[in-house]
Amino acid sequence: MYTLWLILVCAVTLPAMAYAHIRLPYHTPNETQLRVSRMVLLFTGIAFGWVMARIYGMNTELNSVLVFISGLALVHVPAACVLFIKRQRPGE
Repeated sequence: MYTLWLILVCAVTLPAMAYAHIRLPYHTPNETQLRVSRMVLLFTGIAFGWVMARIYGMNTELNSVLVFISGLALVHVPAACVLFIKRQRPGE
């Protein structure tokens, strides 16, 4: 049952991750800041996903890969929300 919930979390957060990386070039002034933004998001996501997989994936019956992917993508949700709101502003 928990695997189904993890698949649902991945199905919701992976598109948010893709959206954040697709919209970043429109809101960063140069290529260097774009690379830094992407690296910060990815490294934070990898670290969070790894910690979640170590804590929950190895100590419970949850699938470690799904826990890692959901943790990685979950970090991108706030950035995707901010970029979505910035896109909705008039005059942009």
